[in-house]
Amino acid sequence: MNYFQLFSLPQQFSVDQTVLSTTYRELQKQYHPDKFVMSADSERLAMMQKSTEINDAYQTLKKSCLRAQYLLFLAGVDIALEQRTLQDVDFLMQQMSWREQIEAFSEDDEDEIETFSANIQQQVNDLEFTIEKQLQAETLEAAADSVRKLKFMLKLQIELDQLEEKLFD
Repeated sequence: MNYFQLFSLPQQFSVDQTVLSTTYRELQKQYHPDKFVMSADSERLAMMQKSTEINDAYQTLKKSCLRAQYLLFLAGVDIALEQRTLQDVDFLMQQMSWREQIEAFSEDDEDEIETFSANIQQQVNDLEFTIEKQLQAETLEAAADSVRKLKFMLKLQIELDQLEEKLFD
């Protein structure tokens, strides 16, 4: 089943997170395997599978990058497991620069790290906006490239968070 249909949401990049969370809780109440402990084995298995599908759908629709990948998949472009690299030389150079900056940060750079982090978050926001527009315009290859960039940016945010934990905890 289409995840958007499962949650009664329009099939688009922008998702109302409150509606998503509320619907998730309602679906979990309805299909949670604990409610079917006394049921026949086949029904228990079916409810466990349905609950797993609900969880997978929720995690996919909750996160912008996974949601964009899913929308591309529905449109026939599957980038989930691909190993293709970006051909955007400028972005690749920017990646190297960002990684060098992260490696150079020390405990004395708390303000610089905060500014860097804010810049990366703005880049993520800009990419999400771009992806939404590309999906609306059905420029799927461009959207796929933007999702690839977003995946990198989200990994960069994780690395930055790990660095901050290491330096300041």
